Amino acid sequence: MTENQSPSSGLGQSDQAAGLRQLFGEGYARVWCLVSSLHGDPTVMVALGAANALRRAGQRVLLVDEVPMSNRSLLGGTPFPVRYDLGQVFSGLIGIEKVVKPVGDRLWYCVATKLRRAKEDKKAKPPTLAERLQQAGIDVDVVIVASTDPHRSTHQLFADDMEHILISGTGDTAIEKSLKMVSELAVLFGGSPIPVLSVGGGSQEIGDESFESLQRQAYELLDQPLDYLGWVRAMQFATAQGDESEPMMPSSLYRLMASRIFPEGVIKDHSALSVSTRSESVEDVDSQASA
Repeated sequence: MTENQSPSSGLGQSDQAAGLRQLFGEGYARVWCLVSSLHGDPTVMVALGAANALRRAGQRVLLVDEVPMSNRSLLGGTPFPVRYDLGQVFSGLIGIEKVVKPVGDRLWYCVATKLRRAKEDKKAKPPTLAERLQQAGIDVDVVIVASTDPHRSTHQLFADDMEHILISGTGDTAIEKSLKMVSELAVLFGGSPIPVLSVGGGSQEIGDESFESLQRQAYELLDQPLDYLGWVRAMQFATAQGDESEPMMPSSLYRLMASRIFPEGVIKDHSALSVSTRSESVEDVDSQASA
């Protein structure tokens, strides 16, 4: 799942990232949530891909997997074996060091599939995840939360200033699911535009139309503005039964997410992979950067 690197690899970059946090007054790790209307497995893979892009650039990254087990098809469920859940940490049952485990060079992983239930049962208590990490001496620069069912009260337990990106699939079902996510996130954004990235659909035209449909409904029903980050192609293959498999994401998507989350620390060669516009897909940007 991850690539091993030598202990000295990116050491200076990691020190630089810690210095940047102090310089900009960021005492805690940056916390970003990738909210997705895709299925659970591709959602986690996008978050893991972004985490790997960041750690290769020298950042220390924690991936928090919030995707319910019922929304997965991978054998074993999670990409890494787990025993405990963040819900147990916030309920005061165990220490965070038993949940957050290193799974690669500059990469940590944990699950939070029980945190929402703990919050609803009024068992989950502050401090936030960002504060708990600092108190436990777990020095990470970035926390990426993968979610297919965001719950604003639960997300407030991650950080006081958590950022979100909505990854929206195409088609009526995906748009309906994305609209429910917009409704859940609207309170957290307080009227500010919610960043949305359109994924799949076979063409940029379809991706653009899907976003326009989502934006129109978000305005009409919720009076909530959206910020279009662009469209990303996703490949799908038919199974032996004729059904479509889970979409395969291009590596340019991972680098795009990484540059959005931690623009100061992403490798300079990836700077061309900035946010795409309606007239230029992420795939087009990637091909130009490699030309």
